[in-house]
Amino acid sequence: MRKNEEADVAALNGDEMTQITLSVVEEWLDSHPDHCQDYFLRKIELDLINKWLVSHGFLNINDYISSATSTSSSGNVSPANGLAVQQVSPATSPNAPSILVNGTNNSLSVSQVYRSNSKRCRRHDFARAKTRSVLRTQEIGKDVPICSSRRSSLKDMRKFTSLPPSPISMLSLLIDSKVRLPRWPVSAHNVDTKRDLRHAQGERDFFLTVVRDIATDLDLKSLSQKIVDDLTVLLDCDAGSLFLVDGPPRGSRRRCLVSKVFDVHSGARGQFLLPDGVQCDAAGGPTTGTDNEVRIPWGVGILGHVASTGETVNLDVACEDPRFDDEVDRIMGYYTSSLLCMPVKNSYEEIIAVAQVNNKNPDKDDGHFTSMDEKLFETYLQFVGIAITNAQIVEDSRAEYDRNRNLLEVVHDLFEEQTSIDKVIMKIMQRAQRLLKCERAAVLLVDESCDSTSFSKLFDLNSPKHNIKNNVKNSRQKVEGENVSRYLESLAERVACSGEVLNINEHECSEGIVDSGINSLLAMPIRNKNDQIIGVASIINKLNSSPFDDYDEQLFEAFTIFCGLGIHNTLMYSEVEKAMARQKVSIEVLSYHATASNKEVERILGMPVPAADSLNLYSLTFDDFSLNDDEMLMAAVSMFLELGLVKTFNIEKETLYRFLITVKRNYRDVPYHNWRHAFNVAQVMFAIMMGCDMKNTFSDLEVLGMFVGCLCHDLDHRGTNNSFQEKARSALVLLYGTTNTMEHHHFNHAVMILSSENLNIFSSLSAESFSTVMKVLKHSILATDLSMYFQLRNKFFRLIESKEYSWDEESQRYLLMAMLMTSSDLAASTKQWHVQKRAARLVTDEFIEQGDKERFELKIQPQALMDRERQHELPQLQIRWIADICLPLYQALGQMNPKLNVMKEGALNNMHQWSKLVDENYKNLNGEQNN
Repeated sequence: MRKNEEADVAALNGDEMTQITLSVVEEWLDSHPDHCQDYFLRKIELDLINKWLVSHGFLNINDYISSATSTSSSGNVSPANGLAVQQVSPATSPNAPSILVNGTNNSLSVSQVYRSNSKRCRRHDFARAKTRSVLRTQEIGKDVPICSSRRSSLKDMRKFTSLPPSPISMLSLLIDSKVRLPRWPVSAHNVDTKRDLRHAQGERDFFLTVVRDIATDLDLKSLSQKIVDDLTVLLDCDAGSLFLVDGPPRGSRRRCLVSKVFDVHSGARGQFLLPDGVQCDAAGGPTTGTDNEVRIPWGVGILGHVASTGETVNLDVACEDPRFDDEVDRIMGYYTSSLLCMPVKNSYEEIIAVAQVNNKNPDKDDGHFTSMDEKLFETYLQFVGIAITNAQIVEDSRAEYDRNRNLLEVVHDLFEEQTSIDKVIMKIMQRAQRLLKCERAAVLLVDESCDSTSFSKLFDLNSPKHNIKNNVKNSRQKVEGENVSRYLESLAERVACSGEVLNINEHECSEGIVDSGINSLLAMPIRNKNDQIIGVASIINKLNSSPFDDYDEQLFEAFTIFCGLGIHNTLMYSEVEKAMARQKVSIEVLSYHATASNKEVERILGMPVPAADSLNLYSLTFDDFSLNDDEMLMAAVSMFLELGLVKTFNIEKETLYRFLITVKRNYRDVPYHNWRHAFNVAQVMFAIMMGCDMKNTFSDLEVLGMFVGCLCHDLDHRGTNNSFQEKARSALVLLYGTTNTMEHHHFNHAVMILSSENLNIFSSLSAESFSTVMKVLKHSILATDLSMYFQLRNKFFRLIESKEYSWDEESQRYLLMAMLMTSSDLAASTKQWHVQKRAARLVTDEFIEQGDKERFELKIQPQALMDRERQHELPQLQIRWIADICLPLYQALGQMNPKLNVMKEGALNNMHQWSKLVDENYKNLNGEQNN
């Protein structure tokens, strides 16, 4: 193959070279496409590419780059520098390839999908791949049901999982638009091209083509240009104009007509028509900026007349009509002869625009617009009304989206700064000034200490471009400034008193102040959460010198709401700071009185520490009421020493004494759940560890955590249980919830004591050991809640019965901890009868006090064991208590360790004693009935 090609080339280089014709060259190129393509890629220039694009119905590259929108949302291009140029001819196949242009080097390629290899795209691809692998179990494909492919509302957040969390990035996610508006093609046809297209297609097909063209355009400016061009071609005239109705509903002085595309042939007064900066080019035509809009007051000129009346105006000689002014014609060197003007209506028959065409082709109908022209004009304008309505809906939705975005940013500013009212208000005023484009913003706060309406603070913010550069003002400026301030204050008083919204234009301002420099003002009240007026916000003078409209009022109303929230939150923050300061002072006072005094510590330090066996502390039958307060403190020190905790963990003697005295002080004077109960629980745990040889089952850290947990397990007990806290909706429920309410409070109270200076008996522990002992401490205290016991006991019973337990396993060892804590807490039911009977009476007294609170404060019927009227049922209740709750646990513990059977035997003996009381009560009751 290669040899044949070389032979062909050699033939071309021969003597017959001069005889080669264009047809021969074309034939050779057709037969050698590879060579043709290679030569094209090496030699072609951008100008030739543009000619090829234009000849085939595409935009040239420069025109497209200047008008194309971002292609990243279309799905064809990565978020890079690529631009997609698509053919816009109606005959273009929807599957035709796109011509893709790289914005950096103008290189081209023809492809269905283009993906840039820029760093930005690679990062984007990596992030998407990462979210797919982490957040999905499978890829979403055609075989996956639609319902399973739906993502959560947080799907966009997954794209930013690699970004550091910050308020700004989170705000960006909130304000990211979730609505993808349809994209419209940029028309490649000018007026001359459309005339040729009409000639080629015929009037009917051309009409359908231009209707489809405007139906897909949702940009008012682009749509206006298309409509003007289409009208010019359809009606075969020289020029056309389209003016949209702008402003509030009819009857308002603020209504006007606005043209998105400047046109000199509208037949209205030049002073209203020509925007700032309009000049004539060399050909005498107008040149305007892309952002200029032409505005015509309502009812002025032929356009204003048609907009206000809805009539159609058809003039053969425009200059003869008194409503027509030829000032623009004289300025621009143009002459208007015939003119046709007609309103554009929406589906509600409301006038939303006015269209006008000028100067009919003189070769047709003597240059006059006929009734057929009017009918065609009216028919096309019906479609124009639909297209304008759709475009205005899209424009309104964009404006609403922008407003919501700006308000979200205000919210971000509002909650970012809450420490100072001055900073909050100034931030909101700065953003309001930028968004509403006004010269000045002011906020006046009402002085609540005065009976009459007066203001305690004034915040005034001027636009930087309107600030006076020199600090020294002349006398006239000073007087004018004072007059403006007094005028603003008088308006603010009016708003604060009435609660009305003031929107004042230039004429109304001049009535209140002369030469004030105020041409528009908008003032609104600022309200707090109770709808009380706490201030007045004002904005002054729009930068474009127009009055504030309804959109400005709505946006500014939102700003005043946020201003009120900002003031309220800042005041609340100030109150919280004061409350925290008061709390800190209260804690310091309580800490001083609830902590062991130096005098008391010195007194206890001088007392001898008794031996544990001398106090019968190793026995499970220890008499709970045999020691007084000081003896219990020294007995607790003795148990710390016997357990080896002081030596193992280097607990300082004074720290231990101070800790024990403080724990004792932080138990309330309630009948049962007091310091004595805490000491008795700790003694039972000590007896289980030392007297029943259970200490080696646990590590030293676990023994420390369990023993301290026994001492602290009912700290600050109020004499009421968790059920009462929930019924009363106490502060503890609000703080800890309804699960283990009191137990969480006991643990946190213990943590507070251990965190205090000179009370931390864990101070010598490493970070890891401290974490372990605190975990055991929390587990031990929470385990004293009977609800936790009922959740765990069946599992424990099964382990004991099956004898498959292994205390080397952490989960089973923690289960044993919980059971031992419960057995120690309920051990009063296993003690000698006189101890059990006295403890039961104390528990009953505490329950009855709770029952009285439920009956008289909460207005509910208390349970039987808490009902003062059913105290005689105590023996039966105690029997059920021991049989259902206590005895099964002690039987299981006895199976595990026979030395613990003492507790089971004590519980059975107490049941027998309570049964005797039941029998005696029954006999006494029968004796009374017989008598």
